[in-house]
Amino acid sequence: MMTIGVLAFVVALLVSVMLHEAGHFVTAKLFKMKATQFFVGFGPTLWSRQKGETEYGVKAVPAGGFVKIIGMTPLEEVSVEDQPRAFINKPGWQRLIVLVAGSTMHFVIALVLLLILLLGWPSVVHGAGRVASVEKCVTASTSDSCPAGAPAAPAQGKLQADDVITAVDGSPVTHGSSQVVSLTAHAAPGPVTFTVVRAGKTLDVAITPVIVGGRARVGISLEDAKNASFARTSLTGAVTGSFKTFGTLFVGSFKALGVVPHEISRLISHPSAKRVADTGNGGGGQVTSVVGVAQFAGEAFKAAGFSGGVATLIGIVASVNVFVGIFNLFPFLPLDGGHVAILGYEKVRNAWRRRRHLVPAGPVDLNKLMPFTYGVLAIIVAVSALILFADIANPVANPFN
Repeated sequence: MMTIGVLAFVVALLVSVMLHEAGHFVTAKLFKMKATQFFVGFGPTLWSRQKGETEYGVKAVPAGGFVKIIGMTPLEEVSVEDQPRAFINKPGWQRLIVLVAGSTMHFVIALVLLLILLLGWPSVVHGAGRVASVEKCVTASTSDSCPAGAPAAPAQGKLQADDVITAVDGSPVTHGSSQVVSLTAHAAPGPVTFTVVRAGKTLDVAITPVIVGGRARVGISLEDAKNASFARTSLTGAVTGSFKTFGTLFVGSFKALGVVPHEISRLISHPSAKRVADTGNGGGGQVTSVVGVAQFAGEAFKAAGFSGGVATLIGIVASVNVFVGIFNLFPFLPLDGGHVAILGYEKVRNAWRRRRHLVPAGPVDLNKLMPFTYGVLAIIVAVSALILFADIANPVANPFN
């Protein structure tokens, strides 16, 4: 089952990359730009096929993809016959749409997946995810007493017995108490929002977990999943829920990006420290590579069975797509957001020049930006390599145990 989960995540990631590039490609074609290549992956070509003016193919390293659009930058030499179809010569609004189309596709993918999740899997309305009791303190193992030094349960005064937890940080609970535990463990550092049904009313309760025994805990006991009953979500409810969950993931992605520098410093200063997928103190536990996320997907299939694994996988892939969509829009070359920032600067600059009765200036000299671009690329590669090495040499503890 674990192998199925890992392979399913890899396939889902490649499909997401392909759809990202399809966003650029389709919008470029819509505006009559010339696209000569559409590839998934980098490096040596494994397979390709020429169709019309475009070569479609797959390369050996599945670490992304690209669409080659003629005239993407003023540094590129464009033949006279291709000048009218060059990207750089198209109106600014058309270039902007092409540039943001990749991230837009990631956001659309996430919304569709969340809708599928809410429609395809029933939501918990009784039993699994129901709080049996709120503990007085948090200990490494179940205990009726509170040993000296044990931290008070963060859920005290916030959750109550018989509360039904239906979502954790916007991710729907579809498969019981074990999923509540795993979703809590995966939450970004800081307060975790538990959506609960209490006496017929839906409430959002923010709780900051504590780390005890290497796990994120809030101090509650949950009823067994065998007591669960479920209800299907209506189409209207699913649409509303998917947008609400998307918003939560969107905010959560910024939270995750905000802790990256701190967690990277932990990886460097304490490389052998136990890494846990939780909210706190295990060095670098919140920073993981594609390898680490694939491992989580595999463990979900192993722990929750095929149906539960698919549900968890859908949530993971949706979350990854939101994160990648946001990251890709950061205003640094070589990301799409860097090209958007340059386009915006050119438009503002030329508008200011027109107000001063000056002719528009030419394109930004990218040669002057190349050292900065290489620096950003080097940082991305270095951080990615560090996290990948950590996931191989010191993987994040399995949150599903």
